[in-house]
Formats: sequence, structure tokens, C-alpha cells
Amino acid sequence: MRKSDHYYFLETEPTLFRPKYVLYLFLLLLLCLIDGTMTIILIERGAWEANPIMRQAMSVSREFFLLVKYIITSFGLLFLLIHGEKKVFGLCTLEEITGLFIIFYEGLVVYEIAMYYLIP
Repeated sequence: MRKSDHYYFLETEPTLFRPKYVLYLFLLLLLCLIDGTMTIILIERGAWEANPIMRQAMSVSREFFLLVKYIITSFGLLFLLIHGEKKVFGLCTLEEITGLFIIFYEGLVVYEIAMYYLIP
């Protein structure tokens, strides 16, 4: 990988990845893992998982739950990285929508922290 101006070039691909966008994707992955950890803590305190797929993963083990969450999120982030410049409904790019995902996950983590203090 070589650096040229503000972009990184992969030697095998002509695709450009802006460092700021890659940082946003890593932030999303971090928020996802925080969400997964908080979900496990809340379930141990009496909450339940609303997502049926993740509920099934949780029934296997906590580690399996986090692994499934990580893999699903990683594939989604890879899709966003590869197709970040594509327009959605002709309005905005996936790269621009990524900011909304970050806001959503931040809100979710704040909600889970609040629930942590509300569930005895």
C-alpha cells in the first residue's frame, strides 16, 4: 500500500480509500463490539435480545454471540468500504450514510448504558 496525497492505493486494485472514511468504519466496528458487550451484560441482568438471529447465537454462548456479531458487521463494513461511492436512490452516497450509522450506534450504546443503571 502506498500513500499519495490524501488517498491510499491498494497495489492490486485501482480503488481509493480515504483515511477518514476508513477511520469511520473502524469506529463503527468498535461501537458494534461495545454494543455486543453491553448486550451480554444486560442479558445477564434480565434483559432479552430482540433480534432473533442474535438471540439464537446468544443461546450457544457469549463468545459465539460476539463472533457472529463481529463477522456480520465486518462483512457489512467491507461492503460499505467497497461500494462507498455508490449513490442510494440517487440522493447520497453510502459513504455519507455511514455518518448516520455512527449516530445510530452511539445512540444505541447510550441507551444500553442507561438500561444498565435501570435494570437491577
